Amino acid sequence: MIVRFRNHDDPPEFRLRNVLIDCGKTFYTSAIEILPKYGIRELDGVIITHGHADACYGMDDLRGWTLGGTIQPHIDVHLSPEAMEVIGRTFPFLVDASMATGGGEVADFKYHVFDPSESFTIEGLEFTPLAAHHGIYLTTKEPYICYGFRFGGVSYISDTNFIPPSTMELMQGKSRVFVVDCLRLTNPHASHFVLEQSIEAARQVGASKTYYVGFAHRTDHYALEADLKKLEISEGLKAAPAYDGLKVSLAKQGELVESSYFEPTPIVVKE
Repeated sequence: MIVRFRNHDDPPEFRLRNVLIDCGKTFYTSAIEILPKYGIRELDGVIITHGHADACYGMDDLRGWTLGGTIQPHIDVHLSPEAMEVIGRTFPFLVDASMATGGGEVADFKYHVFDPSESFTIEGLEFTPLAAHHGIYLTTKEPYICYGFRFGGVSYISDTNFIPPSTMELMQGKSRVFVVDCLRLTNPHASHFVLEQSIEAARQVGASKTYYVGFAHRTDHYALEADLKKLEISEGLKAAPAYDGLKVSLAKQGELVESSYFEPTPIVVKE
């Protein structure tokens, strides 16, 4: 996910700021396909939600941004203590360049380990961590935490099987858009929401529109989209499956505007 926004301290003609949330194992192929279509080049920050492969195993591919200062001299990475430990263990050369081998050319990161109980700011935009359960530690049976984030009227939780009440309170009444995990339609999963759980979370958050992410390939996008339209008619809940390349603009009060590079005609969602 890319968060694009304007830093009000920048001059009027300055570019939009870009923050990447998660850099998983398929990041590179997605980046070369999608980012150029939206004119996204510099990254003003990377946020890692948790220490799993689909969230951080594409970190090494960011060397293309920093080698020789090709695009920028370094990238600021914001992450939890747990994710920092995983990256240090998995990619020691991305934490300590002296651990590199071969030519020694590695990505240049500046790490910022956030306190999960406090908000942090990137280029003027505040991000509030949203702790959600994402399965358990098999050794201790304690919940494994994935951090979502609330920013600029958006609440985002990519991976979860349970959202604690304290986290739900941080989103309720404060979210124009809610983006949440939905692995599949039925059959409860140990570390992910299935559709009914995702729908119930959307009801509780009460956002103007909810987008579901993280589907397995067995889910038919258009069939689900049609089923969720029926839910909108029956109870007024606006929800839809997201897709790669979807752009949602919150620039205007009272409406969301959806578009994409392959479906450029905008769809206006009244709030």
